[in-house]
Amino acid sequence: MKDRISKNEERLDSILESVQKLEQALDDFERNKKDIKMLNKYYGSKNWFKDKEAYEKKKISGIKAGVLSEDAIWNLDESINELISRMEKIRCKLL
Repeated sequence: MKDRISKNEERLDSILESVQKLEQALDDFERNKKDIKMLNKYYGSKNWFKDKEAYEKKKISGIKAGVLSEDAIWNLDESINELISRMEKIRCKLL
């Protein structure tokens, strides 16, 4: 009986730690919500195309410009959607 209680206590502690880490990650992600919207608005806009062209023509240099790649923001959005889907699947399995 003690062994069963101890084993389940370990499970509880482990799950509580995971939940706390997930809450922290979700809080951090939620703080970026405005920036995600702004980034998506920028991607494919007139300014994005102007910036991309200037960067490709070497009119702009010496800065990190991954945001001007064809895939970076699209891949980010896909990753976000995959995480949401994964969380929904996990939720369904728990209920």
